[in-house]
Amino acid sequence: MIKKIAFLFSLLIFTTLHAQNKSPQFQLTGQVTEQKSNKSIPYATITLQTDSAKLVKKLSSDASGKFTLAVKENQKYRLIVSAIGFKELTQAVELTGEKTNLGTLKLDEGAALKEVSVVAQKPLVKVDVDKITYSIESDPESKTSNGLEILRKVPLLNVDGDENITLNGQSNYKVLVNGKSNSMMSKNFKEVIKSLPANSIKDIEVITSPSSKYEAEGVGGIINIITMKKTMNGYNGSVNTGFDSRGSANASLYTTAKLGKFSLSGQVSSSQNKQPESGGEGWSINNMSPVYNKSTSFSRRKYSGNSNSFSGDLGYEIDSLRLISMSFWGYSGISDNSGYSWTDTRDTSGIKRTRYFRSDNNGESNYFSIAGNIDYQKTYKKPDKTFTVSYKFDTSPYTSTSTTGIDAETAINYTPYTQRSESKNRDQEHTFQVDYYDPLSKKHQIECGVKAIYRGSIDNSDLYRNDSLKTDKSNELGYDQYILGAYGGYVFKLKKFTAKSGLRIERTWNEGRSESVEVVHFSNRLFNLVPYITLSYQIKPGQTVKTSYTQRLQRPSVWYLNPYVDRRYPMYIRYGNPNLESEISHSFDLSYSLFTSKFSFNSSLSAAINNNSIEHVSSMDSASVTTSTYENIGVNQRFSYNGYASYRMGTKFNVYSNFGTSFAKYESFSNGFRQTNEGLSYRVSLGFSVQLWKNANLNANGNYSSPNVFLQGKSSGYSYTSLGLSQALFKRKMSINLNVSEPFREKRTYIYDIKGNGYEAHNEGFSYARMLRLSVSYNFGKMDISVKKAKRGISNDDRKAGGGN
Repeated sequence: MIKKIAFLFSLLIFTTLHAQNKSPQFQLTGQVTEQKSNKSIPYATITLQTDSAKLVKKLSSDASGKFTLAVKENQKYRLIVSAIGFKELTQAVELTGEKTNLGTLKLDEGAALKEVSVVAQKPLVKVDVDKITYSIESDPESKTSNGLEILRKVPLLNVDGDENITLNGQSNYKVLVNGKSNSMMSKNFKEVIKSLPANSIKDIEVITSPSSKYEAEGVGGIINIITMKKTMNGYNGSVNTGFDSRGSANASLYTTAKLGKFSLSGQVSSSQNKQPESGGEGWSINNMSPVYNKSTSFSRRKYSGNSNSFSGDLGYEIDSLRLISMSFWGYSGISDNSGYSWTDTRDTSGIKRTRYFRSDNNGESNYFSIAGNIDYQKTYKKPDKTFTVSYKFDTSPYTSTSTTGIDAETAINYTPYTQRSESKNRDQEHTFQVDYYDPLSKKHQIECGVKAIYRGSIDNSDLYRNDSLKTDKSNELGYDQYILGAYGGYVFKLKKFTAKSGLRIERTWNEGRSESVEVVHFSNRLFNLVPYITLSYQIKPGQTVKTSYTQRLQRPSVWYLNPYVDRRYPMYIRYGNPNLESEISHSFDLSYSLFTSKFSFNSSLSAAINNNSIEHVSSMDSASVTTSTYENIGVNQRFSYNGYASYRMGTKFNVYSNFGTSFAKYESFSNGFRQTNEGLSYRVSLGFSVQLWKNANLNANGNYSSPNVFLQGKSSGYSYTSLGLSQALFKRKMSINLNVSEPFREKRTYIYDIKGNGYEAHNEGFSYARMLRLSVSYNFGKMDISVKKAKRGISNDDRKAGGGN
């Protein structure tokens, strides 16, 4: 590991020197201030021209009014300084050496200037009052990576060795697409985001302190995936294709058009995913059984699949104040997996074999999801005042088939069988919402809204033994959920101080019916009041301190509530708990951010306290059969520090780091058994991008996450490295991108340790990590007017997801 880090730093130093050797000879520096008060003027426009008025450079000053200009030739120049609300300043400039300091440039107050154009690089990370935004389109690796790999770089997000995603150290969060919920993302976020090409995503927003306009669900916060909606005039589009060393391939098409009052955009993508063989091995000790005391296991598996996604936006401007907009998003996929495993169980002596069997498994899944919404927006002559009426529909049918066979010739004390499981699931969701926002004055703003949601779920699963006999382990489930909610919010601004507060009221009715050997009806009623407050103070332009408190909740979905006892796998039994209550978390946050034209920094301290968390509880009996369910028994406390820093050296070099540490404590009581676990974890990532020659960039990334604790155990540490090279051609219309993941190792390993009531287990897994990717993209058309959409819409984010998560 030390050698790898040393190699990366050597590469970093080399490329930095390379960039510096190509830098211009002469520099101009200065600072822009007000004439009367001598206060700095942030983000003033600095224009440098030759005597003949030929443009040489144009840029903006930083938050303190300071600027640096680099030029190649020693000649006479003309400097023009402008800022909104000030008179333009023009002065002649003669270079006095390699570095020329122009000192303080003072502007007089005057009439607002006509509009000017400033061209600057969009920063990778932006911090707002209630969220952190990572710009995917500004990341050079987005051309070759998928969405999951980009998540590794996003502040506050972490992806472990088993591709499990956590937000601020927690797995309880909500995923939105363009501010709206999507059932497929909720069920299979890891698989869906992995199948999407990163260049189909514009930004990823991490909302750790959601305001009252969002649903209250998501203990860890909200991940909002903003897809590409480029601007356009007439028509515009891009195509992209790529493949990797494993045989996977992908292609995508994006296009926009404007026809009178109609504007539209659309995107389609398709990908084929092939994974080489992976596997694992482990052991477990059952202290309650001298006969089935120690078990060892060994497994291997393969996976392949293909997926397709599409999205679109349509807008119609009725007049200058009224707008109808529609959006849709869909995803479909097929996955195939196959594998085998064997289990060897022995008594306390470790010599006598008391159970042995080999299991062969094959499965296929077909999934489809489509969501759409229509919004009517009424605006007023007062800027930003809006009234919005929205409707959203979401459905996601899903089918899966799996077969399991126990080898009859080698089985010892285990009944051989062949088993086929068939599942059909269909979820649908209807949402109606009304929102109103009014900036009463420069100091006061209000927002309010009401929402009604209906969800219906039908899930039928049939189990066949020996290819023909339908067993009593089959199950039919019907589930309905009704939610009524209302929220109100208030914003107060006084010079550099801003306060945001709000309250959300939610009432939930759940009704379910599970039919297997017997019919079981279950229902529960939930009522929640969710407060929110954020206070922020702008120390000076680009420098802000913020503190917030919010209450978040997780409603148990049908996956957690279904009382059906799943005995498909005799050694692992699972059932839900219809008596679960909403999981409530109190979240506190204190943060500081600093942004200049070159340097960005964000630092935050946070705490999350949860006294009734929904925990996955497992136990093992004397026959080594594991039983698993869910209970409101957990006390979960997490204290974290997270930071992000980046430094940009002109337009040719950028280095950034994402880091954090957290202390977590878990405690639970189940069937008279008390279990606790606690531990400290940390993570750090480092990356850089450097321009090697014209329109060519090299980028590198590496990160490491220490082992992470959970209620019944600990996961292994995780590390990741990548290198990429991109070249733009034909006036940057075409781009060729080459990327290699894990250039220093072939396999990635991960470890999980678990301790329960009377048993413990240890598992080690591996997967092939090294991969080479090549992609080509081409842009066509012209763009300068955006597709108009309603500013506010539906964003359902109120369920604790299960199954795929």
